[in-house]
Amino acid sequence: MPSLTTVQHNNKNGCFLCSYLVFTSSQLVGTKNKIRDVKSFTDLVHRCLVTVPTRMPIPFSSANYWSNFEFHNQVVSFYLSCLPQSQHCKALETFPSIMPTNVGLALRILEQEWKEGNIQHLKLQLNMFTHSLPICLPIWKIAIAVESMLKDHQNEVRQLYQRALQKLPLCATLWKDQLLFEASEGGKTDNLRKLVTRCQEIGVSLDELLNLSPSQNRGQ
Repeated sequence: MPSLTTVQHNNKNGCFLCSYLVFTSSQLVGTKNKIRDVKSFTDLVHRCLVTVPTRMPIPFSSANYWSNFEFHNQVVSFYLSCLPQSQHCKALETFPSIMPTNVGLALRILEQEWKEGNIQHLKLQLNMFTHSLPICLPIWKIAIAVESMLKDHQNEVRQLYQRALQKLPLCATLWKDQLLFEASEGGKTDNLRKLVTRCQEIGVSLDELLNLSPSQNRGQ
């Protein structure tokens, strides 16, 4: 079982909660009322997550901040280590409402769903995360990869590329992936050219990603 004593946090309340979490988890071993004590432990974990702040001030700026979920993600990991593997998916699903912008948590949930083979549930989670975390490239790539695995879902894959590029229009790897997808699906040359032209119009170059020199690109 990982130890929370290694977690460093500048919030005194967070340090105290870490110590109390470790102590409370040790009481679960050999308890006579497992259901009650696990519920109490779960409530404590949630209290810990909502009590310790994630917003960190940026030096010399009173208006801006950055979000740091390192402490919270380690608490989640510790909590999962106290539960049977079969309960991990269900337990993870309770956390996004507390930390909707926690990308690390979202990716962990997707990984867990994939490991357990819950493809339909994985798709539901992806649909939620592509809306709540719309500028997270890894989530879009996972969503596209999962949809690409399913038979006769080419239109759904195209729609995902369109949605992703609306949120990340300057992401060259997304444009490249869409171009390669269309080519693999037997896309017409004119349509592929139009796709490349659209990239150029917004200032995205695919030359390096596609290993094309400028002269080759003009010649296409």
